Formats: sequence, structure tokens, C-alpha cells
Amino acid sequence: SDTAPAQTNAPSVPVAHAAVSISAPPLRKFRALDADNRTILLNRPGLITLVLGTNEDSQDGARAAGKSLYPLQGRPDFQLIVVVDLRDSLATWVPTVVLAQMRSNLDHEAIALKPYFLKNGNKSDPRNSSYVIPDFAGTICPQLGWTGSSDNLRGILFGADGREIERWDKIEDMATLQTDVRAALQPLIDAEQVRAAAAAKTPGSKLLQPQSPHP
Repeated sequence: SDTAPAQTNAPSVPVAHAAVSISAPPLRKFRALDADNRTILLNRPGLITLVLGTNEDSQDGARAAGKSLYPLQGRPDFQLIVVVDLRDSLATWVPTVVLAQMRSNLDHEAIALKPYFLKNGNKSDPRNSSYVIPDFAGTICPQLGWTGSSDNLRGILFGADGREIERWDKIEDMATLQTDVRAALQPLIDAEQVRAAAAAKTPGSKLLQPQSPHP
């Protein structure tokens, strides 16, 4: 055929890939082994998660923060995870003893948490969702941005999309901490109320409605 070959030196037309270039980066998932030897996903999508970072010197602060959040415990859209930085501690020499003490503390705290779970309509055992992660060798703290040890109580709040929405280098005001966590939970609470209202208007749906938290 004497058909002329297609011209190949024409200027190329740029292809629009704006949606690709501005899309959010893939979610980075943080996993660690807790004191019960369970692999925990720290930023689990669908939940508001508060991760507290503590060490032996900030244990009192961690307990105070935990107690300030008792009213939120047992909610299906919230979880609290405590990471204990033991990298510079003598605990690295006796990990078995440390783990046993952590589990004992969790057993006792689960008893205190039970009334709050029931108030939030949750009849499960609080012990099953109590998470403390010991970091003996720096396996999780650096991943969370805590490259160095600190005597301050630190915290990271992850949103329902699994991404960080707030970070504290020094937590001192527990009332403000609870307010911030409640603010992060509010959109999920609002969405649940909308779903419940819609279900209430649907004939025959009352049997399918989730149990309401006790007043």
C-alpha cells in the first residue's frame, strides 16, 4: 500500500490525571503485640482510637487519662490503647514479670469498667477489649513518631478513617482530652442517630434496632 505512514513527531497531548495526583495516600496501618499476645491494629478503620504513650514515670498520668475516658468505654465506635515505652527500662530484663503484672492490672480494671460498658449498652466482658502494648525493643513507638523516650504522657487520636487527627506531646488536662475525644466521636454518634431515626420510621423495623444505651 502507498498510504503514508502515520506521523509520529506530533506533540503529545497531556492526559489529565488530577484525580490520581490528589488522592489520599494509602492508609498506613500500625500493628503491635499486646500484653495478652494478641496482634492489635492500632488505627482500625470504623473506630475513633486514642493511643496513649506512657512509660514508668508517667503511669499515674496514664491512669488518670484512662479514668477520664471511662464514660466512653464500651461504645462500639471507640477504643483506647495504651503503649508502654520500656526501651530504657530494667523491665527489658524481666519481660515475663512485667507482662504478668500488666495482665493483672487489666483484670482489675475490667471490673471497674463493667458498669460503664453496661451503661453504653455493651454486655460483653471489658477485659476482652482492654489493650496494653509493651514496647521492650522499639518495635512500635518509633512507628508512631515517638523516636525518643519521654517522661510525658503522650497521645495520638485516630479518626474513623484510620488516619491521625490529633497528637499531644504532653497530656495534662484530662477534661480537655475527654472533650477532644468526644468531639471526634460526635459525627459517628450523629450518623447512628440518623440511622436509628430512619429505622424507627420503617414498619416492622423495631425488632432490628440496636439496644439504646441506658440513661
